[in-house]
Amino acid sequence: MEDVSELDRVRAETIVLLTREASAVAGTYRFDVALRVARSVGLAALVLSGPELADVTTTAAAIADRAGIAILGARPDTDLGELAIAIGRELAGGAEAALLRAHTAMRAVLAHPAGGTPEALAGLASAALGVAVSLAGSAPADGPAAPVGRDGPTELWVVADAQDGDLGLAVDLVLPIVAAGTWQALEHAHRAEELPMQSRTEVLTEMLAVPPEARDASAYRARSLSIPIDGWHVAARLEFEELADAPERDGVAAFAEREAMARAVLGELAQAGGVWHAARSGTAAVLVSMTSEDPGSGAAAKLAQEIDAALGHVRLPRATTVVRCGVGSPHAGLAGLLSSAAEARAATTAARTTRRAGSAVPFDSVGLRRTLVEWYASDTAQDAITTVLRPLVELGGARSERLIQTLHVYLDHQGSLTKTAEALDLHRNAVSYRINQIFAMLDVDPESADDRLLLQLACRAREMAA
Repeated sequence: MEDVSELDRVRAETIVLLTREASAVAGTYRFDVALRVARSVGLAALVLSGPELADVTTTAAAIADRAGIAILGARPDTDLGELAIAIGRELAGGAEAALLRAHTAMRAVLAHPAGGTPEALAGLASAALGVAVSLAGSAPADGPAAPVGRDGPTELWVVADAQDGDLGLAVDLVLPIVAAGTWQALEHAHRAEELPMQSRTEVLTEMLAVPPEARDASAYRARSLSIPIDGWHVAARLEFEELADAPERDGVAAFAEREAMARAVLGELAQAGGVWHAARSGTAAVLVSMTSEDPGSGAAAKLAQEIDAALGHVRLPRATTVVRCGVGSPHAGLAGLLSSAAEARAATTAARTTRRAGSAVPFDSVGLRRTLVEWYASDTAQDAITTVLRPLVELGGARSERLIQTLHVYLDHQGSLTKTAEALDLHRNAVSYRINQIFAMLDVDPESADDRLLLQLACRAREMAA
């Protein structure tokens, strides 16, 4: 440096070599001022060229001593450029020292426990190299850096200050090792977080499906995982449907997409607040809000709004995917959890019948049709579909659908062949022929009001489950 007035531009822990002209101020008040500036920026040392070292005043020496700044002297014939290179080489330690530092840093990173933090890894590397290593959210404009991660966009980088010579090569060797260790630490933390979540999901899934005699064992496992099943619960059911003209796709891929969608919605809800847990029910996802106190009668409507907001932030994996959602009422305890889940299923059925997609339907909003919707969503209704309509369902293909649709319309029109023909745009005789075929195949009495009602309910339940 040729002018001590420029010391305020120097980075901390720097060694500054002053030229002969700049060193001439050593015995003046101006040098005292320069030392105070050097203290404010955290300078490491000042090197005076020539005999001026003897001119340093006791005041300047006291300032330097309090600031921890070394005042050094160089012979008048010293080439400052060569001196700077020599100091850099000495600090770096040469190739042998740089290799030893890199090896020490590598050993430290590899010996770091799997559960350690990325910050601790960077600290170990910094201590071994003698160079500050840190984590950054983006790639630096200059200087050494190594990306963290294997696939996809990089969101984390291991960075360090640029170094000259062999130490720079050592830094280039160590940063990818630290990046790999950081990735492993992040993966370990992710697995540690996912494992209890998956365990809770499995237990809740089991609780929604097991027979009554096995529920106590499921409840015990839930409590051991700190699932607050003795509190209040509001269940929401998410069903992911494909449009009729959607192309065929792999079942495993479809399952993975549904799981990803459910996790994304759960994440959005968790950010909004509250305690949420997830379960599976067939191909549907069941999300449960759990509280220690009664959330009140308006909880279902409030959670439906939160789910609508969450669905608005989550992108569907395919344009052909439709989301149906129902929200149950708040209930307490294990029995309450099952009741709320059943209501959520019924509300989802209502969403399907009203063709509502992408928004949550609270069970309380179903109104006077509530009893019917509950039955449509029940296991009894599913049994009715499989038993009463089995002869028609087993025909398969277009013929099966044609006959079931004809029966459904016929029963909805109170057995009127004329109105059924008008609704289906068929000749009355064609409808009569089909109805005769249908009742010949079904094990029911066409004159029995009970049998006809059961058939009508089965047809409606099948339409809602489709």
